[in-house]
Amino acid sequence: MSRRAWIVFAGVSALWGAPYLLIKIAVHDLSPTVIACSRTAIGAIALLPLAQRSGAVRPIRDRWRWLLLLAAVEMAVPFTLITAGERHIASSLAGILVSAAPLFVALFAIRVAPAERPRGVAVFGLVAGFAGVVVLLGAHVSGNGSEFLSAGAVLLAAALYAAAGHVLRARFADAPPIGVMSVVMALAALILAIPAAASLPSSFPSLPTCAAVLGLGVGCTGLAFLGFATLTKEVGVGRASLVAYVAPVFAVALGVVVRSEPVSWTTFAGMALILGGSWAAARRPALPAPAAQRSAWTSGNASSSR
Repeated sequence: MSRRAWIVFAGVSALWGAPYLLIKIAVHDLSPTVIACSRTAIGAIALLPLAQRSGAVRPIRDRWRWLLLLAAVEMAVPFTLITAGERHIASSLAGILVSAAPLFVALFAIRVAPAERPRGVAVFGLVAGFAGVVVLLGAHVSGNGSEFLSAGAVLLAAALYAAAGHVLRARFADAPPIGVMSVVMALAALILAIPAAASLPSSFPSLPTCAAVLGLGVGCTGLAFLGFATLTKEVGVGRASLVAYVAPVFAVALGVVVRSEPVSWTTFAGMALILGGSWAAARRPALPAPAAQRSAWTSGNASSSR
């Protein structure tokens, strides 16, 4: 990957490691649908003016069916599943389970994107990363039925993230990332509006909860998804999804430092496997990016820097 791609990769990894802690703070006062709706609405408010000003929305107006699908599988449903899961599992564990997304990417690629299939050392990297997830899962999940259901909800969200990555690559390779992400966020907020309205709290949430939701919307949703979209166009959905391997390291660190979540040698062993697997999987040869994809990268960065 290029130096610019590595910088975006690191930034998105940090931003996608932080939401699990913020969700854990907010879920005590708000329902999963209220949190998911709020963060997508805030993200849309932050990005849509930039997208409109740069003309990034115009090229995708005729793809509203795919935009609606993307809004459901990348934001509305997985955001709700992850938030619901964090009612019963630690924020660090939720972040770790999402790192299964590259495995689903590889599985789906067999059918929809043969060029993205892992080969050679990439296979070793994915296996090593998954082994790290298993080690951490065994260390943190007990026999509690609610915990297993919650873990399953987060894993389903990871699968949806993988499917969304393929949709982005197949249907929006020529589109400005900021246009796609801002519209998708707005549509996701609309999808969630009715269930969120039905579960509004009876009293105004606390200041920490409001701050957590604001951070989720601006940083972890708006900036992070814009970064992921541009990274997908630069290096492909398989490599971009390796963010899911690195983000759990940030999630675990924040959970330990802020919430004193349990940590042991298995935690460090799992994180080492995740980082090593990510590095190995990223070593496969890069696919040449079409001119349209490079143009989309440039457009996305120019728009987001204003």
